[in-house]
Amino acid sequence: MTVLTVYNYTKIFTPVLPRLSSAPLGLGPIRVAPDVQAQIRKKPDVDRMIETSGFFFNINTVFGKLPFVCFGVTDANRDYLIRRAGDALAPGGRMPLPGKPEAVISEGLARNKKVKVGDIIASPLDTGTFVPAPAKIKLVGILNGPTWMAFTSSRFTDENLPQVPRSLLVTTKDGSQQRAFGDVLFNSLDKVQVEVLSFNNLVDTLRTSLASMYLIMHLVNGTVIFVVALMAGMLSNIYFTQRISEFAVLAAIGLRRSTLVWHAVSETAILTTLGWLIGCLINFLVLSAMKGSVFEPRGMLIDPGDPLSYINTLPIPVFITLFAVATISFRLAKLDPVTIIERR
Repeated sequence: MTVLTVYNYTKIFTPVLPRLSSAPLGLGPIRVAPDVQAQIRKKPDVDRMIETSGFFFNINTVFGKLPFVCFGVTDANRDYLIRRAGDALAPGGRMPLPGKPEAVISEGLARNKKVKVGDIIASPLDTGTFVPAPAKIKLVGILNGPTWMAFTSSRFTDENLPQVPRSLLVTTKDGSQQRAFGDVLFNSLDKVQVEVLSFNNLVDTLRTSLASMYLIMHLVNGTVIFVVALMAGMLSNIYFTQRISEFAVLAAIGLRRSTLVWHAVSETAILTTLGWLIGCLINFLVLSAMKGSVFEPRGMLIDPGDPLSYINTLPIPVFITLFAVATISFRLAKLDPVTIIERR
C-alpha cells in the first residue's frame, strides 16, 4: 500500500531520469540525451515532455524516513499535471510564486508530515534526502485528491539548484494509458542512458525485494490462524459436551449420525460466520476512523476496504468449522445414547 500511494504520481506521468554514468562532461546540469528525447517524442501516444528538476523532503513510511521529490515546473505545466490527476487546490491556499521558496503538496503528504499552510516542509538542514532543499520551503497550498504530488516553481529550482540533473515527465494523450505507456518506455529506452520510473516496474521491484518479509508474515499469519481456530474449535467441542445428553436423546429417537453432525456443525458455521462478519465490520469502522489521524502521520498507509485483506482472514472461520466437523464427528461416532440416558 505504501508504494502504491507514494509513487502513484507515476500513474499521471512517467519520470525519465538521466544516468550520471552516461552523461558527458561539461558545464551545466545533466539532461536526458537528445537522441533519447527524440525517441520518446516519436511515440504517437506522447502528449507532453516536461523538463524538471527539484529537491527532496522526508516523509514517514513503515520503512522509516523516505525522500519524496518536489518537482520544479512552470505554472502552465503544474496546472496541467494537477488537472490531469483530478486534484484541486483546497480553500485557503495558493500556488507557489515564481522564484520563491514555496511549495504546494497533496493532502496526503500534509497529513503524513502533520503540516498546514504556512508551515516549513523542507530546509537545507534536512538529512537523508538525495537533494536537500536550498532554502526553507514554505507550504502555501494543499491539493485535494488521492495523488501524492509536490510542486514548486521551475524558476526557483533553476536559480537555486543549477547543477541538479534535469529529468523528463512524460505524459500520454489518453491518461488511462499512462501505466501501460510507462512499461513501453521502460522496455524500449536505453537503460544505460536513462532510468524510467514505471509504476508497474516499481511495484514489481518492491514486491521482489520484500518477498522474504512477505513469507515471514504469511508464516506468522498461518500460525495465528491455526492457534485461533484450535482454541475456538476446542470451545465448540466444550459446548457440544455440555449438550451431549440432547444429542443422545436425538440419536435414541432415530436421527441418523450424519444428521446430528450436520446439526452441530451448522450451528458452529453460522456462529463463526456471523462473528467474522461482525469483526470485519468493526475492523473497517475502526481503521476508517483512525486512518487519517493515527496511521497516515506514522507512515502506515492502509486501505480499510481492501478486499484482499478480508479474504486473507477467511481461513479462520473455515478452520474453526473444519475442526468442529472433525472432533464432533469423532465423538458422535462413539456416542452410546443408551448409556448417556441411563446415566442421566
